[in-house]
Amino acid sequence: MSVHSSLPSAVLDDRDGASAQRPARILVLFESTPAGVAALREAERMRDANTHLTVMTLAPQSPQPRCCARGPSVEVVNCVVREEAATDLHEARGILGDAAHTTFETLVGTRDPPLHAWAAEQTFDLIVLPIRRLSLGGHPLARRLRRATATEIRLVG
Repeated sequence: MSVHSSLPSAVLDDRDGASAQRPARILVLFESTPAGVAALREAERMRDANTHLTVMTLAPQSPQPRCCARGPSVEVVNCVVREEAATDLHEARGILGDAAHTTFETLVGTRDPPLHAWAAEQTFDLIVLPIRRLSLGGHPLARRLRRATATEIRLVG
């Protein structure tokens, strides 16, 4: 597992010490991948008894086409994507067990605001994302989150 952060390594080393102040509110983006599981475990490791953890999955949605299209309807595909996000949240619950102070949420593409806008409104102390090895910056959302919030962003994988 590797951890990438926007903080200098000396600060990261100090955060892991016994005297380190734990974040009060943590957001973790969960996906059913090894990097997603690692991100969830890192967020769990960073919390204490008073930390509120929000586990988030994304359900991107396609807009309705203006004309008839061949193949499965957009509604069917969108429904499958929402079901997959719900399955990911169920998996995250299984990994965390019966964790207190934990919220499980899904942001649905065209209904809810984008993750960076939603996270900026919620004022988290730490955001943990699964790393994407072939993406510049580690995760496509990391740059948007850094621009929208002053929150520490950790990429884990």
